[in-house]
Amino acid sequence: SWTYPQDQLAKRRTDAMRASEAAEFVVAPSINPDNLKFRYEIEGDHPHWRPVRAFDDGEQVFIQFPEAISQGEAPPLFVLSRDGKPELVNYRMRGHYYVVDRLFTAAELRLGEKRQSIVRILRSDLKGRS
Repeated sequence: SWTYPQDQLAKRRTDAMRASEAAEFVVAPSINPDNLKFRYEIEGDHPHWRPVRAFDDGEQVFIQFPEAISQGEAPPLFVLSRDGKPELVNYRMRGHYYVVDRLFTAAELRLGEKRQSIVRILRSDLKGRS
């Protein structure tokens, strides 16, 4: 049978969009919802990529970004040490989420050269502790 090239292109686009949507919903397939802790506050600047929320499952931290994160450069994540020094940390992007393979008390997302946008992610249940 005969197929039109534009029909094949439309089908490929639809298939790619469905695959992308499915990948976005599977941030971490083995998460137990009972273990999720929404104990992070987001402070600082308000760039288009500012996270929507952050939460953890006791082992990993998940940082959810708005859809706008896919438009332009994504900020690197730095975990702040006890003395406030930024350290690069391993993380990966899954859909609109950063998945960080460790817990942290404080972290920063930074982007820009001359005028740097800085967004802080802080554990709210540890505020006031030294």
